[in-house]
Amino acid sequence: MRRSGWHSYGGTWEVRDGAVLNISDDRGARLVNGSRFWSDYIVESDIQLLGDIGDAGFLIRASEEETGVDSYHGYFAGLRNLDETLTIGRADFGWREFETVPVRSGILPRHWYHLKVLAYGCTIVAVSTTENGEIRKVFIEEPECLPRGHFGLQSYAIGAAWRNIAVRPAARSDRDEMMAVQNRNGTSPAANSPDLDDSWTERRFDAPMQRSIREHRSDPNTTSIASLQLLPPNRTSQVTVQGVVTTVSPEIYAQDGTGGIAISAADNGIPIGIGDTIEAHGTVVPGAFSSVLKDSDVRVLWTHAPVLPISVSASEAATGAFDAQFVETEGRLVSIDRSRGQSVALRLDQGDQSFVAVTDQPELAGAARHLGVGSRLLIRGVCVSGPKFVQQGIPFALLMRSGEDAQVVEAPPWWNLEHLMEAFVALLLLSIGVQRAIYSLKRTRLRAAMEERERLAMEMHDTLAQSFAGLGYHLEGICGEIADNTPLRAKMARSIEMVRRGHEEARRNIAALRPINVEQVGLAQALEQASRAIIRDGSISVCTETRGEPLPVPLDIADTFLRIGQESLSNAVMHGHPRSIRIRVSFSNSAVRLVVRDDGKGFSPDQQSGGLGLMGMARRAKAIGAVFRVFSAPGKGTIVSVRARLPRVPVWLQWTAAAKEAWGQSIHG
Repeated sequence: MRRSGWHSYGGTWEVRDGAVLNISDDRGARLVNGSRFWSDYIVESDIQLLGDIGDAGFLIRASEEETGVDSYHGYFAGLRNLDETLTIGRADFGWREFETVPVRSGILPRHWYHLKVLAYGCTIVAVSTTENGEIRKVFIEEPECLPRGHFGLQSYAIGAAWRNIAVRPAARSDRDEMMAVQNRNGTSPAANSPDLDDSWTERRFDAPMQRSIREHRSDPNTTSIASLQLLPPNRTSQVTVQGVVTTVSPEIYAQDGTGGIAISAADNGIPIGIGDTIEAHGTVVPGAFSSVLKDSDVRVLWTHAPVLPISVSASEAATGAFDAQFVETEGRLVSIDRSRGQSVALRLDQGDQSFVAVTDQPELAGAARHLGVGSRLLIRGVCVSGPKFVQQGIPFALLMRSGEDAQVVEAPPWWNLEHLMEAFVALLLLSIGVQRAIYSLKRTRLRAAMEERERLAMEMHDTLAQSFAGLGYHLEGICGEIADNTPLRAKMARSIEMVRRGHEEARRNIAALRPINVEQVGLAQALEQASRAIIRDGSISVCTETRGEPLPVPLDIADTFLRIGQESLSNAVMHGHPRSIRIRVSFSNSAVRLVVRDDGKGFSPDQQSGGLGLMGMARRAKAIGAVFRVFSAPGKGTIVSVRARLPRVPVWLQWTAAAKEAWGQSIHG
């Protein structure tokens, strides 16, 4: 049978000689397969119970399975040797037993029985057949039945074996055929069938105990396990020992009240489970800390006699005093090694002492994925010190039997490397998100300001500038009707000149208000466009230059530099009457600087009354944390300088720029 598709919940499962075995005595060990959408089907196989007090059978229409007693939704039908009955019931994270029917010939350990269970509609039928041909049937018809679910194998408090497992869809004819099956005397499958006499009723509850007493015929010449270490190593010794099995994988280990031993036994077809009391006769090979029994003849004396683990520290286990014995200890999980196929090795530390816990059970190999490195575990297993299981520098290993042998006592600390990396990534993403939000908010505010400037510029153009133009046109018409060389004509000419200057000033202000896309054309190019808008007649020479490697300039800084540059150009044209203007934009590693220099008539800053132009430029610079300077003297022109530090470019902008550059190279390259 292939292991694919099977999921275990408790137990120690293995495949041996074509049979599926649970060799543990876990309460409610389950092995589940199939689809949760399966509805009508039949499952059957031969079943063998490996202990005296427990049950084994099939799950039908199971779902939401978990490890634990009755931890699932579904039906169970099976054989129980506590009262020697065929039983059927339903589990909903709790057990409700519906019907039982006695098996008159008894249910004996290590005997094969055939069990067939059908689910069709809301009818669940189970039929068992003993080796001597006795047929028993039990069924339920539940109106509020579970409609679909997995099938599975389950044993309770004992080990069990299943062979010749078959699952197939069920039809109505299968239901009718199984419902037609009669119990031995043709009666209904009630637990109080009249074909059973009082003697069977009296003996059915003490039958397991009576069988065990009859089968317990031990050899009186048994030797204690600890005394085997005293035998001479240079002489072959045949001995007989008794002990309780603590694990069967990768080999059998048993222990008595004095110590533990590894047993190498030939396969005699008798399944041996954890908790069985066995008698073994073979050749003893003393070891450094414990002995090995080679070529052993093993027979089972008792079943269901589990051994409790001995609580030891890792330092005590490292001495070898508990070699081959079932122990438990705690340790901090250091690493998980899954490089051995289905097996798994847990490396643990307890103080300065290291050890490993190993298993070849697929159940634990799957459960190990959920064990966090750094967690504190309680580990149970057989302590071994041989080189087969331990590595260099590791004094001992624990052979675990099932997933229940590794329990989390304390979760790993939150600040491990994985969580710190996750926290770093989360903070990085949060930082990028905050930066992007702030950047978007600033862009939104600047865009709103630019839209407002555009609206004001259009209104000024449609009202103030048009009014100046109309007023100048009418004044020129009136002036043409006045005689030359008269006082009135001279006054009218001065009025026309004042209107012309006012119109020119309004035009420059409109040009300064109109937004220029600094992000697309760059700061130097935007200032050059602004100068052309202010100086339309070309009477003043404008030179623009850029120094240093241009860096990305935040929109608020670029807009402030543009407005200061426009105001400087406007002041130079209106008041300085220069022949040339030089505009320079300089970039350093962390700053940008704008210098506007003209060769006009200049002014004395100490005597300047502090007009709105200079005050506005100073306020704009202060708003972005920039340094604003004005250098001027009468007859020597004016220099306006503003310098601002550039913030570090956000990471997400660097990534975006790099991605755009790479994309552009891939297209054009």
